[in-house]
Amino acid sequence: MTAGTNDGVPTGTIETDISARLDSGGLAPSRRGVVKRKEGTGAGDAGNVIAAATQRPDSTRLLRWDVYADAFRHELLEYADGPAGFVRRTLPYISRSIAAHEPILVAVGAEKVSLLKEALGRDAARVGFADMSTLGRNPGRIISAWREFLRQHASGAASALGIGEPIWPGRSAAELAECHRHEALLNLAFDGGAPWHLLCPYDVDGLDDQVIAAAQHSHPFVAKDGGRDGEATRPGPAMPPGPLEGVLEPPRSSVRELTFTADDLGFLRRFLSEWSEREQLHAEANQELVLAVNELATNSVRYGGGHGTLLLWREQDQLVCEVRDAGHIQDPLIGRSRPAPQQHTGRGLWLVHELCDLVQIRSSASGTVIRVHKRCSSD
Repeated sequence: MTAGTNDGVPTGTIETDISARLDSGGLAPSRRGVVKRKEGTGAGDAGNVIAAATQRPDSTRLLRWDVYADAFRHELLEYADGPAGFVRRTLPYISRSIAAHEPILVAVGAEKVSLLKEALGRDAARVGFADMSTLGRNPGRIISAWREFLRQHASGAASALGIGEPIWPGRSAAELAECHRHEALLNLAFDGGAPWHLLCPYDVDGLDDQVIAAAQHSHPFVAKDGGRDGEATRPGPAMPPGPLEGVLEPPRSSVRELTFTADDLGFLRRFLSEWSEREQLHAEANQELVLAVNELATNSVRYGGGHGTLLLWREQDQLVCEVRDAGHIQDPLIGRSRPAPQQHTGRGLWLVHELCDLVQIRSSASGTVIRVHKRCSSD
């Protein structure tokens, strides 16, 4: 798509802003993911949490995890007792990586970031932090973030540690579905690459049993109580067949429908922008949504048979847009890695993931459906 202004709807400005923001430092620990603790967030007695977490053995006496040469260890870590239990379970892993001078990135909620920083004290400066509620609001962004972390900070390192919590209580059914696909796609994205350890904490008190069971299936390793990594077990196949296959839930409200070809893209942008404005989507989010849907519609024209269908509806505080065409996406990881400057494919879907609050892709030989969500609230 050519940058510029189309039919009064600026598309180049948002695309430039996104590129500039991501070019400004990625996930460098000193520049991104610094989260200030929020008061009154229900953390309980923070002092007790920190005191309990810091009663740990010297990291030099703890066993190293069992990362084999050229191996990616994708490990489920179940925890109970809320933030205190999270800190108790994850802190030994972080301490071991600090002692080994390994790069570390922790992507969890803001409250847990604050508690970990307090527990680590001065050592917190040696850990990168990101707020997963922002980074992982759309799970389709997370693999790209892990790739950037490894590229920037783990090049040449013997190993690295990532701690990421993509699923938390309160996630919608649609978000949970995409989180489970994301967890399975991690195995495809990083198996056979550089050795590193990705630890995925799951709150067994706050999440349904079905969510925990799905996580046990998608993680090749499940940590045992006590954090002794050598005792982890493989629960079974980690990558389901047809990662883009499946059917999305039908719309829950009235739908506007528009068919389009290449000649209709200008009208499509105006139609979408005016509809989003009537639905009270603020100006910047409106531009982002128009840019994202324009990318999808352009892909439909180029790769989906020359035409497609756009569906629009509202679900509570979200605007939902769905683009359907006759194409077939065969790379399940397309759009989940930041494209190289010389790369000509995958840029549009990567941009869509960056711009939208949730992206759902279903594709098979019978056609492709891509559904994007944009929240009307400004948070």
